[in-house]
Amino acid sequence: MMRDYPVELEEDDGSTLVTAPDFPELTTFGEDRDDALMRAVDALQEAIAARLHGGRDIPEPSQGEVRVVLPTRNH
Repeated sequence: MMRDYPVELEEDDGSTLVTAPDFPELTTFGEDRDDALMRAVDALQEAIAARLHGGRDIPEPSQGEVRVVLPTRNH
């Protein structure tokens, strides 16, 4: 099952800031919207890994217009 989570994008001094309402600890930047969304995938994977390592719950995706799709693993 593929998961996708909402993210919020904000222009910030010549770059694009990404935050995620379901993961308040997630912040990343990109040079533009496309770069920011690409970096958001990595940041989201790291946030989930940190929660799993810490024994914390992974939230169900909330609603949002802009979404990041997590890649599926085949092993």
